[in-house]
Amino acid sequence: MIEWINLREERDFGEKVNATFQFVRQNFKSLSLCLLLMGAPIMIAGILLFRYIIILIKIVPDNQNPTGSFVTLVVFFLIYMIAGSWLSTLIYSYINEYLDGNLEITCGKVFKRALMKIGKVLGATIITAMLVTIASVLFVIPGIFLAVSLSLVTVILMAEDKSIVKSIWRSISLIRGKWWSTFGLLMVISIIVVLLQFVINMILAIISAYPRLMHQSVTVSETSKVLFLSFMSIGATMLLPIIYIAIAFQYFNLVESKESQGLRQQIDRAANKTDIILKNEGEY
Repeated sequence: MIEWINLREERDFGEKVNATFQFVRQNFKSLSLCLLLMGAPIMIAGILLFRYIIILIKIVPDNQNPTGSFVTLVVFFLIYMIAGSWLSTLIYSYINEYLDGNLEITCGKVFKRALMKIGKVLGATIITAMLVTIASVLFVIPGIFLAVSLSLVTVILMAEDKSIVKSIWRSISLIRGKWWSTFGLLMVISIIVVLLQFVINMILAIISAYPRLMHQSVTVSETSKVLFLSFMSIGATMLLPIIYIAIAFQYFNLVESKESQGLRQQIDRAANKTDIILKNEGEY
């Protein structure tokens, strides 16, 4: 029997890291299926669109296309925000299903919940990205500080169903006094994800380069490049959610440490259970 993970629990740094990977292992089959069916197509389409735009820009000489680099950068950030928003919405929709106690989480349930929230999540992603960019232009350190302070916005949107503005202030409030622990968790999990992605990309690069190593006359076809980018996107689809899950555990940890919501829920459930027992006692 699989042990149910109590998400609403106060955890130290090591426990949050362990809980993140425990959640991934426990839900690997159903979560991976949802990501492959609903997340990977968006990631693949985004990276291929980005490549297509780069090819179009390169066709035009630089002296005739002075804004090419700027357009490419803007398109990259737009694709990144759309794909990232959709992935985070999927993950937090899955986590909400888990919180509701669903023993069998299906892709249909996750998709239905994510579809209702993607607009608000995308709006929040664009607003927070603009705020972080403005802060970074002023100076790098304020940008980093604000990025960490706003890291809980999406999970708050999904878990508490607040507005974008209230979610932003809520994220800043929860992380106040816990900035360094949040930063440390994000750094450690991000490094692990980057290393895993690097290994996957290296394996894919070796596989794609194998024909050229065996036969030097063989050139890389456009189909091979598309396949390489597609598999790389699938790898990112499966690994990036680890960061979102870690953020969720930090959110629940901060809520529990500052507000004890989980403890209050347990007390309420125990009280309700007691009331039911007393009402059904009868007379003896």
